Amino acid sequence: MRDLENKVIYQIYPKSFKDTTGSGYGDINGIIEKLDYLKELGVDYIWLSPCCKSPQHDNGYDISDYRQIDERFGTNEDYERLIQEAKKRGMKIMMDLVLNHTSNEHIWFQKALKKDEKYYDYYIWRDEPNELTSMFGGSAWTYSEEVGKYYLRLFDETQPDLNWSNEEVRNDLYDMVNYWIEKGVEGFRLDVIDLIGKEPDKLIVGKGPKFYEYLKELNHKTFSDKLLTVGECWCSSIEESYKMCNPDGLTQAFHFHYQCLAHINGDKWNRAPINLEALCQCFDQWENGYTGIEAIVMNNHDLPRMISVWLNDKEYRKESAKLLITLFGLLKGNLYIYQGEEIGMTNAYFNTIDKYKDVETFNKYKELVEKGLPEEEIMEIIQKVSRDNARIPMQWDDSDNAGFSTGKPWIDVNENYREINVKKDRNSSDGIFDYYKSIIAYRKKHYDTIETTATFRTDGTMITMEKEHFIVYANFSDKVAEIPSKEKVLFHNYKEIRENTLRPYEVIVFEK
Repeated sequence: MRDLENKVIYQIYPKSFKDTTGSGYGDINGIIEKLDYLKELGVDYIWLSPCCKSPQHDNGYDISDYRQIDERFGTNEDYERLIQEAKKRGMKIMMDLVLNHTSNEHIWFQKALKKDEKYYDYYIWRDEPNELTSMFGGSAWTYSEEVGKYYLRLFDETQPDLNWSNEEVRNDLYDMVNYWIEKGVEGFRLDVIDLIGKEPDKLIVGKGPKFYEYLKELNHKTFSDKLLTVGECWCSSIEESYKMCNPDGLTQAFHFHYQCLAHINGDKWNRAPINLEALCQCFDQWENGYTGIEAIVMNNHDLPRMISVWLNDKEYRKESAKLLITLFGLLKGNLYIYQGEEIGMTNAYFNTIDKYKDVETFNKYKELVEKGLPEEEIMEIIQKVSRDNARIPMQWDDSDNAGFSTGKPWIDVNENYREINVKKDRNSSDGIFDYYKSIIAYRKKHYDTIETTATFRTDGTMITMEKEHFIVYANFSDKVAEIPSKEKVLFHNYKEIRENTLRPYEVIVFEK
């Protein structure tokens, strides 16, 4: 599996990347148009959020046909051309698969509603609901008038959970995975994969008793240990990661411990400022305590922009973006980059609920209204946390709609697009894209220096990361700090260096 380490994976949210038709939705041809941009950045794999046919109740994570590309994005032939065009440039395509649930418009569920002898058992039915709750709020059970029973759906009511204890379900899914492997897909991101072993009657949801057994079977019947695979497995421990990430399971898993550090009592909608001591402990745990291949991630389609929730995305936006990629980019493992972070895109900060599109956001808004919170307070919470912060259109230039589309985008572009866009960043003498490029190039050339044991320290406002060949000083505050200076500077996010001084949100990497 070590030949799958030290890779750079760029996540694209197809709906919001580049529209070539004027429909307001990004498309596969738009991705093909930008492949040279990604190649220049230093990308090895391109991970696309789901492109399969979907009614889009949960932005593509509700799949109604696993083998058909959604017409919003193009055709199966377009997808195959993307695979080939990426390959010509030395890049591979990673497909996002949702194996825990389908759309309620999937033919399997439609047949289940008619009590088809085979497909009824593809889903999970009960006469009465128990106390399991949905990840989006409320009960995890929805009553079906046609069937006269409740079906389990751990997410939206339009996303019924598949019954993985049914061997026929598993084999149908494996056949589908192999279909895409035959088309040339060389990696998979597996959505909420740790939920497939659930035992709802025992209130067991994540990493159930049969989870690892199912994972091993999936591996052996599809990708084996030859393709890069990453599972979405929130808050997995190191021990759990070893159990699921090995030659019989996944290459790696997203644990998201860094992102969850600021959650108060595990509630992502209730956040405290980032605690640098806790962050250092987390870095130390995974950097030094885990010998597998860590999935290093700052942003994705489900997270607000880290630059906006951890640092300063206004007065020190460029410095903050460069600080983050310096710190995370010099950790060992595989580096995941989410579209737009390489130019310092920020949260959207939409100020009215009608500008949002995300079902989870709407559910939270309704819940907070029912609790009696003032509208202003509710919108402050949503502006900071909503998943739509990551899903707004990519900002390519300062033309209308940020160069994303000639039509009306499915969701508004960020108001700051005239200042923050690829064209302006690439024309800047201190652009974020070029800084990302330099960090990625260093990773690839000097990975042996990154693999060494690290020590992490903090004084509460600054993090120091020290490895055998370099030392990083990163200032997470707007205060000036003193540091010892060394002769050779590897990376630096200000235009000039001040000896023994670390300015607000400054990061310096010295060679030892």
